[in-house]
Amino acid sequence: MFTLVGYEQTVSNAVLTAITPIPDGTVAVTGNDIRVPVEVPNIVMAAAMINSVVATPRVQLVSPSLRAVFPIDVSPITNGLVFPGPPGILQMWDTPIPLAGLESLDALAQNGAAVVNRCLVWLADGAIKPTGGKIYTIRATASATLVTATWVNSGALTFASTLPAGKYQMVGLRSLSANQVAARVFFVGYAWRPGVPAGAADATVEWPLFRWGNFGVFGEFLNTTPPTIDFLGVTDTAQIVYMDLIKTA
Repeated sequence: MFTLVGYEQTVSNAVLTAITPIPDGTVAVTGNDIRVPVEVPNIVMAAAMINSVVATPRVQLVSPSLRAVFPIDVSPITNGLVFPGPPGILQMWDTPIPLAGLESLDALAQNGAAVVNRCLVWLADGAIKPTGGKIYTIRATASATLVTATWVNSGALTFASTLPAGKYQMVGLRSLSANQVAARVFFVGYAWRPGVPAGAADATVEWPLFRWGNFGVFGEFLNTTPPTIDFLGVTDTAQIVYMDLIKTA
């Protein structure tokens, strides 16, 4: 079980300074703090983006329990507004960093100008374990109007094929559009939003960790209540998603 949360703010920070969480109904947000959910208190992955080359950028994750040892410096840092290809990500999925449930988690950024600063954090209930089975991929499209520093839900997706009646596990996701940063899945009745970094187009080389069961089970659904997608990006009105599914019933 995992979820994706984020921070984004356009600001000039001469020194490491907390940036604003992206509004999110799945976690408690107070000021610059995201409260760590008790159910998913482990950092398994993080990614940072600063749209500046003026000065040496830095992004750091800080919480009371991390300060007891030392904060996490997120590296590599993508220079730009979107990921250029296979995303540069701090990888900890098999050796997660535990946090204290309900403590505050902040993302700090340092840059050289008034630019977009962004940090994505994957939280999980433990180490990520791959899963397997007979996996099929289905394509769907959306027409969400993306807005900076906002998770925008797709509404009902348009599937390229009809899902046969039954129950499905989602075990992978690829999300594409010109100015998209990340996507996360909204399963009906689920508290969490498992997510992935996005690509620009079908030709974009993807990172296979998020496909074909490598990142475990994202969630389950019935064909009558398929999931929708929360998109994070800059300016966009047309998205493509590929869902890796196992039919379980």
